[in-house]
Amino acid sequence: MTERDAARRDVAVIGGGPAGLAVAASLARRGLDTVVVAAEPEWHATYGAWRDDVAHCELGAPLDSVLRGAWPAVRVVGEREHMLQRPYVVFDNARLRASLAQGVHVHAATADAVLHDVETSTVRLRDGASITARLVIDATGGGAFLARRDPARSGRAPGAQRAYGLYLSGTRRDLARMGIEAGVFTLMDWSTPPTFLYGAVFDGGEALVEETSLYADPPHDIDDLRERLAARLGTDASPEASRVERVHIPMGSALPARTTRTVGFGAAAGYIHPVTGYSVAASLRAAPRVAAAVQASMRQARHGSDLSLAAWASVWPAALVRTRAWHEMGLAVLRSLPADTIPEFFDAFFDLPRHVFADYLRIDSEPARVRAAMLGVFRSVRPRTRLRLVAQPAALLRALGAR
Repeated sequence: MTERDAARRDVAVIGGGPAGLAVAASLARRGLDTVVVAAEPEWHATYGAWRDDVAHCELGAPLDSVLRGAWPAVRVVGEREHMLQRPYVVFDNARLRASLAQGVHVHAATADAVLHDVETSTVRLRDGASITARLVIDATGGGAFLARRDPARSGRAPGAQRAYGLYLSGTRRDLARMGIEAGVFTLMDWSTPPTFLYGAVFDGGEALVEETSLYADPPHDIDDLRERLAARLGTDASPEASRVERVHIPMGSALPARTTRTVGFGAAAGYIHPVTGYSVAASLRAAPRVAAAVQASMRQARHGSDLSLAAWASVWPAALVRTRAWHEMGLAVLRSLPADTIPEFFDAFFDLPRHVFADYLRIDSEPARVRAAMLGVFRSVRPRTRLRLVAQPAALLRALGAR
């Protein structure tokens, strides 16, 4: 631990994933003395996003310089095929990480606890050292240093979205047969519900194919996903894959208590979209908003609980809490549908105008825009499916209560 590490920081961010580095980079750009505490040097997941969702984020470099792949069109298959002229991108993890880390001090260590006094907070590290800061942000993904979210869930894990994916090299006839071709990203292929295919061909010929489930409680069995992907391919290609990806995204927990002194950010703060499982783009977009609020609060000499409350108000503004309630209602009604009606649901969803379905897919859209997308789907599905969509009064009352 250097003398600089031992001094009091403005902000300590625990977690060095995309969310943690993004908020740390935005804080540093605004002149705040920020340290990231992170033991894991690499990112292993595949991070995809709609291009327009991340085009204006503070990435530290031009967007195209931190991408591994970009596609001008997106393919979705429900009962029908949809070719969406909305570009999609996949990040190059090493380049994005290096770009976000510019100007950010990263301390390679594991945090064990966060202790608070009246004005500051102290992060205790496993090696016995500590870091004191005016504000501590938990960006660990799981929210290890946040107050318990939902006492009713104590003792059991929440539900999750899962996927089993393979990176395959070379030209393969089975991929073309599945619709995985250059120039188009297959976001969802519901040809064989209850799970869907996600995949694309990168420049150079390597392809990613993943069998993916929506949120399920208990989570969908990963071995079943592997078997379903093998059935699509006609063989289990796992032994020949350059990389096997097993995705587990915990979902379904309540938002963190927004009175705790440690402030959550990213997935730790509930930024995972309740329906899609995406969170990275939302974190990248939110980082400047949160950093600006923290900067303003520190200039006003706020400290302790007052500073944390101001930061929480920027992490989850009141309007976005209402948006979250409508997204949770969407998840509830989607879970109520039989597997064979899910393709019809997504047909109706992606038949909506581009700006309407795009609003629904963002956790930071205005509540009215999310409601508009849900109403559009309701109007478009068959009568039998419409009846099922209104069969969730509890979820509807929660959403209405969040207005």
